[in-house]
Amino acid sequence: MRNIFSITLLLLLFILPSFKFIDVTADLLKYRLPKGVKSSGYLPNTLIVKFNDIALGKTTFGSKKKLLDNTSTIVFTSITPVYQFKKASIQTLAEQKKIDEAGLNRIFEIRYESKLNLEAVVNEVLKNKSVAYAEPSFIYHTFSDTPNDPDFTNDKQLYLNQVKAPEAWAVQPNANEAVIAIVDSGSDLQHVDLTANIYHNIKDPINGIDDDNDGYVDNFMGWDFVGATASKIVEDNNPDIPADSLDHGVHVSGLASAVTDNGLGIASIAKNARLMIVKTGADDNASAIYKGYEGIIYAVDHGAKIINCSWGGPGGGAYGQDVINYAVSKGCLVVVAAGNSKTDEPIYPAAYKGAFAVANVTSDDIKASSSSYGYHVAIASPGTGIYSTTNKDTYGYKSGTSMAAPIVSSAAALVLAKNPTLSGAQIGEILRLTADDIYTNNPANAPYKDQLGSGRLNVLRAIQESQSPSIRYQNIVMEDSSNGALSAGDTVSYYFDLKNLLLATNNLKVTLSTANTNVKIIEGEINAGAFASLETKRVGPFKIVVASNTPENTTVLFQLNYSNLLANYVAKEYFTNTVNLDYQNITVNQLYTTITSNGRVGYSAANAHNGLGVLYKDFSLLYEGALMIGISPTQVANNVRSANGETDEDFKKIKGVARIQNSTFAYEGFSVFDDSNSKLPIGLQVKQRQLAYKTAPDDKYVIVEYDVTNTSLKPIDNIYLGLFTDWDVDESSKNFLAYDEEKRISYVFSSTPLSPYAGIKLLTKNVDPVFYPLSYQLGTDFLYDGNFSTAEKYETLSHGVKSKSLGSGDGLDVMCVTGNGPFNLAAKQSFKIAFAILVGDDLADIENSASAADEKYQQQIVPVSAKFEVSQNYPNPFKSATNINFNIPEDGYTSLELFDYLGQRVQQVFAKEFKKGNYVYTLNLKNIRPGIYFYKATFKGQVQTRKIVVLQ
Repeated sequence: MRNIFSITLLLLLFILPSFKFIDVTADLLKYRLPKGVKSSGYLPNTLIVKFNDIALGKTTFGSKKKLLDNTSTIVFTSITPVYQFKKASIQTLAEQKKIDEAGLNRIFEIRYESKLNLEAVVNEVLKNKSVAYAEPSFIYHTFSDTPNDPDFTNDKQLYLNQVKAPEAWAVQPNANEAVIAIVDSGSDLQHVDLTANIYHNIKDPINGIDDDNDGYVDNFMGWDFVGATASKIVEDNNPDIPADSLDHGVHVSGLASAVTDNGLGIASIAKNARLMIVKTGADDNASAIYKGYEGIIYAVDHGAKIINCSWGGPGGGAYGQDVINYAVSKGCLVVVAAGNSKTDEPIYPAAYKGAFAVANVTSDDIKASSSSYGYHVAIASPGTGIYSTTNKDTYGYKSGTSMAAPIVSSAAALVLAKNPTLSGAQIGEILRLTADDIYTNNPANAPYKDQLGSGRLNVLRAIQESQSPSIRYQNIVMEDSSNGALSAGDTVSYYFDLKNLLLATNNLKVTLSTANTNVKIIEGEINAGAFASLETKRVGPFKIVVASNTPENTTVLFQLNYSNLLANYVAKEYFTNTVNLDYQNITVNQLYTTITSNGRVGYSAANAHNGLGVLYKDFSLLYEGALMIGISPTQVANNVRSANGETDEDFKKIKGVARIQNSTFAYEGFSVFDDSNSKLPIGLQVKQRQLAYKTAPDDKYVIVEYDVTNTSLKPIDNIYLGLFTDWDVDESSKNFLAYDEEKRISYVFSSTPLSPYAGIKLLTKNVDPVFYPLSYQLGTDFLYDGNFSTAEKYETLSHGVKSKSLGSGDGLDVMCVTGNGPFNLAAKQSFKIAFAILVGDDLADIENSASAADEKYQQQIVPVSAKFEVSQNYPNPFKSATNINFNIPEDGYTSLELFDYLGQRVQQVFAKEFKKGNYVYTLNLKNIRPGIYFYKATFKGQVQTRKIVVLQ
């Protein structure tokens, strides 16, 4: 049966950052700070929290009250809605619906006090089911610098000629007072070349009263969301800047709409657009933007159709996407600077779906060296050595995508004046479609090929040319036959939800292509027929085949081409996705999980990425499952969380996941890796195998087996192996851990009603068990400080059974290490350790599965010989401990005794009933004198004897 997966589930991590879809995996993830974000990149002790179904009011919390029942380590001091509500009487039903659809009425800024680090605080809040998301309040930065080339002093506004603004004015002389919001550091409201174009909210004159009932008192000249300092944010109605160092927003303002034809200073493309000044930076910081998204919301609600954001940063979260979605839904165009990072690393808000990102090119239409780029960029614009207004009636030069963006915003206002009924998205499409191709000006082999948008802004073409269709994909759905792994040799079908933003078309051809030789397109062209204006419909299937020799985790760039030659319409856009993944999802029974190529279980990457975790009856039960193998406090090979939000990645893939065809199991897959990525390699190679059955009583477990080989030339003693598991059953902070020593089952359950059980059964016999429960919510716990050191990891592996339970009251957020040890390996020798991952409706259910898994593993996974066999111990000679393998052909009484070289019995090792199966027994002889000994194994009258040597 073929499985259909939305690209939102399977490709979320492989789609370009700008392509944002509904994140159906949100419940599977815990929060980690985005790459590149440091403590200076967000406001301290501040969260942005969105609730699922309720709009909490300010009166819900008093001072020093807890927000959630499970947050005993966090005190919430204030909660403030990010959306300032209008009175219902002045808000139309349509406006209320858009606010509700975007969820703005459910988003709050929450201040807190806690000793926990930021990520721990966010994850505490995320445990509450009423929370849709929680994230930091990111600080962004403006994108400009000051060039020192003296040639910039000649012909100070040549960029206007470059984008054909003078010619455009002959067609559309000005912006007809369209409103452009400048969400920035503030502006100079008295500047001689700006003051006449400053937007005034005449509904709320300065009189100390909120005359227009919008939640902002006297916002006649705009609004300041931060005030004097971010360390004590106090909003006010004065967005004017107090110092020259804050003139970034002034420079941006002049480019967007300096007063033109006044015989002073500079000209702007828009000429007379009204500038809504929304200050989102602090008076004491020249570049930081603290309240950019709140500023966008304000601009949307106060009538700005064009919103300029010349700032950004690596912090991308759901809040920013919600805000962009809201702005787009209200018909706004949010023009954003692509960034000055010189790379295609995502910068936000530029990388959000729906944002109109602008790259910076020089006067020669060559990408500025500092400009960011990417397939999410919409257009390029001059942004190098741009002359504009600065503080106190002065002018100066600045460069960067911060300058390129307002030039595009100014052009957008001119297009709006020419076409006042168009939405912001439609205005953006006109600008994009009428841009001049500049790729011939740039090196053909440049890494930013096709990543500067559709070309460089051409205002004349945008004003003058007749409209055409404009097709953009809204969503991608795919079908494959490899559970979403897009495996080598697989055939994949793509379906695209396409929307026509502009003029209707009757004969649209859609073509899918790629230059990647690992993929062959076998059905790549479809005549999609007619599209009405603003119509959306699904087109497909387009079919590809992944080549049989495709390397694992190969990222493929695809190009979608749209054309209607009769309408002279040709356009393209891109998406990526990764094929032949090095993990596979296992979905053959009631427990869904993932096998990886690096020892992890459930996810192949840290932070619950690339996999299904452990799923049972729509419950996501596992956040992290990772292998640890240790021999000392300084040598633990693992891929478990470590310090400062990082993860150890000690295992190097040798052979990626492969499914064994024609297996007797419903699923059998394996991979091979070693510990050579470790700073102190132990010298081990591991073959990982996972097996699953389809029918009861074996349909609620998956077996995970690790076959460990000593690849070194020396013996390795005292090896401990375990799985670190972070369980999250229903409400994760209400979980309990327990260990049944007799059955060797560790299990987790929740205090919430009707929630399932999950657990691990140790399948390896007669090797000492390991069970070490953990919870970062306990002050004495290893994880309390957010770090997990190598020494701490070894302690959890080598401590045996630390305790048999964890959790009291309503429960805790629990983790544990479950495993076996010690093992001793001679050079080139191996041992196997196996676990059964269990799920069930209650304790009895997982106990039944554990018993079934044990029987299957002993009888089928490890073939049982028809005769009684006892192996030579290894290592031999040895100092303190050695391993003995023995096979029991049927249930029966078995004994093991130790004798000295004179034949005198030294020790009765064991004498008890065994079930049929293969066993490994670790013989510890720490208190035995060095010398030659013999061990004798007896089973139903059969006797086998082996010689062993104990060293000094």
